[in-house]
Amino acid sequence: MVASVLLDPLQHVGKIYELTGPRSQDLYALAGEYSAALGRSVTYVDVPRDEWRDQELRSRGLPEHVFDHLLTMAHLHAANGYDRLSPHVEAILGRPPRSLEAMVKENRKMFSAG
Repeated sequence: MVASVLLDPLQHVGKIYELTGPRSQDLYALAGEYSAALGRSVTYVDVPRDEWRDQELRSRGLPEHVFDHLLTMAHLHAANGYDRLSPHVEAILGRPPRSLEAMVKENRKMFSAG
């Protein structure tokens, strides 16, 4: 996406794009794509945001703007704010977006413990 925009930036000035995959999915379905790609069970667990914020996120020592951004993203996920579909990726690339499963399979090493 970035390379396509940078090749002809003037046609994108002032536009806002929603970058989505090929289908609208909730977090349980996304965990299923990880499972299929990695050949092992990946489960989405809905951890209460306050608990996640206080027990996980705070201990990371993140800059305040990053901390706030991650909290905002967690709020949007909890409200299903990312469970949507847009035509923008296909319009810009001239091809449908890849699935999460395909991306994870292609980059499997990034998702291993070793």
